[in-house]
Amino acid sequence: MAPEYRRLPFTVFWLMTMLVGFLLVAPVQAKSQKPIVTSTGNRISIAEISRRLHRLLRELGEPRWSKRELDRLTRSVSAYLRAFTGRQYDKTLAALRRGDRYRPMIRAKLARAGLPLAFEALPMAESAFRFDARSRSGARGLWQYMPASARHYGLKVGRRVDHRADPARATDAAVKYLKFLNRKFAKTSVLLTVAAYNAGEGRIARVIRKSGMKGRRRGYSHVLRYLPKETRGYVPEFLAAALILKDPAFFGFPITRERTYRYVQIRDPLAVRKVANLAGIQPAGLLKLNPELRQYRRTPTSNYFIRLPVKAARRLDRKLATAKVFGPVMPQISLNDRFRKRTSPVAKGKGSRMVYEVKRGNNLGGIARMFGVSVQALRRVNHLRGNRIVAGQRLIIPGHKALIRKHYRVRRGDNLGVIARRLGVPVKHLMFVNGVTDPRRLRPGQRLFYYAS
Repeated sequence: MAPEYRRLPFTVFWLMTMLVGFLLVAPVQAKSQKPIVTSTGNRISIAEISRRLHRLLRELGEPRWSKRELDRLTRSVSAYLRAFTGRQYDKTLAALRRGDRYRPMIRAKLARAGLPLAFEALPMAESAFRFDARSRSGARGLWQYMPASARHYGLKVGRRVDHRADPARATDAAVKYLKFLNRKFAKTSVLLTVAAYNAGEGRIARVIRKSGMKGRRRGYSHVLRYLPKETRGYVPEFLAAALILKDPAFFGFPITRERTYRYVQIRDPLAVRKVANLAGIQPAGLLKLNPELRQYRRTPTSNYFIRLPVKAARRLDRKLATAKVFGPVMPQISLNDRFRKRTSPVAKGKGSRMVYEVKRGNNLGGIARMFGVSVQALRRVNHLRGNRIVAGQRLIIPGHKALIRKHYRVRRGDNLGVIARRLGVPVKHLMFVNGVTDPRRLRPGQRLFYYAS
């Protein structure tokens, strides 16, 4: 009995230690598993966030993660979601409303480059979709470009001109940079592309070499502990922003009705009052929809985006040749969706319309003859007083036949006569549509547009 009696205190001590440990750890685990409560009162379980995150990772092209790795990432993403839907709700809502203005343009450019549409969340993580955002280190704009990086990707940075604050130009540069990063890191993990955008490609390349994961799949979870502290937090923040942008209503953020507004890109800075007049609305109404313009007399940058009612957006698009209209982003769009390449609008029957961009050397009579409509009809539909038109102007063509805008890629040895016979259209048609004045000046690879039924 003596030996057994001596073991008893140790056994009791061991059991008490395990019990105390369980009592201390259980509240921490329970707290970490506490559901997220949105502004609308909905309770989102951590398990639901894990499911949505897993789906997002698959859409990004990430390979299968182990349950332990996914749980660890879910905890980090949930912490950001809790902040975005809680104490930072007002800031996040303001960022989403600003983002509505730029996201259609960003998604179109990402899709054209073949990049994941989830990268639209990068400007939210970088600048909260503020075109005028500045950091202490000197980064500026939607995509937070440093001066040297901006110049490397073709943006002008100086005292008078700073293209980093130009949403469209900065997005073009960001897409080029993301394509470069994706080619370099996507084989290991798409999330390393995101990490490299934050920390720089050189630093991430050194981290991959240090971790021994170069060229392997499922790299991110194995590289994670080698990443800089700031970048370790940046990737979950990006994923949380991507989840909210994919379905804002689920996380308690109101959605703008799709039928109510459009977003118009204005190429050159214009007086706010002139924009309102062209759109056919009062300046007060324009400022109500775009309150940030109250501090400006003119639109603050080139390629600036304003929010307008549908009819006003169409009116501005018709009267301002350089304006470009984008529809709002609808919720619950799959992140692997790609914007399909669209041909020019097709005229189908009486009363239908298509859009033609005026080329150098065109005249109203020639356009009317090419599409088989009267000059008076062109004037009436486009609200023209005379026959004056300029290159780049877009005209609405009321059509009676189904016409589709197509293109032909010039080959070596081609000339306009050969191409016209091959396509079954007159040479004058090709010259007119493409603004060609010298038929001999064709180069291989050039695209020639034409209209055919």
